[in-house]
Amino acid sequence: MTTSSQDADRLTGQVSTSGAIATLAAGALMLTSALLTFLVGVFALAANDLVVSGPGYEYTFQLSGWGWANILTGMVLAAVAIALFLSAQWARAAAIIVTCLAIVVTFLWMPYYPAGSVVLIALDVVVIWGVATWNTSRKTA
Repeated sequence: MTTSSQDADRLTGQVSTSGAIATLAAGALMLTSALLTFLVGVFALAANDLVVSGPGYEYTFQLSGWGWANILTGMVLAAVAIALFLSAQWARAAAIIVTCLAIVVTFLWMPYYPAGSVVLIALDVVVIWGVATWNTSRKTA
């Protein structure tokens, strides 16, 4: 007969910390994404005349508009990341939804700052993966 680690924890009375670690990791990654998104917005506002979009781009706004969109997205990401740290019930679903929104905003920002956008999108995908796959059925410390 084989036993899972969850059954072994239940039999030995040990508390698993994997849920707490996953919560901290996802929250930390999301907070990092929020900080980077916020900084991209601040830099866009500061360098309004230094970056121009390529011709034929459908979603052309003034650079200050993109700056404000990134700042607001970063603030919302940070708020949900803090809720993840506090283990709020709604935080996991909100984290996935808000991070998907951040991916869309970052994708639309890509013509202005391609390297940074790719990094932010990759970080946001890792956040979604981390939040969506952590196991909440185990006891947390």
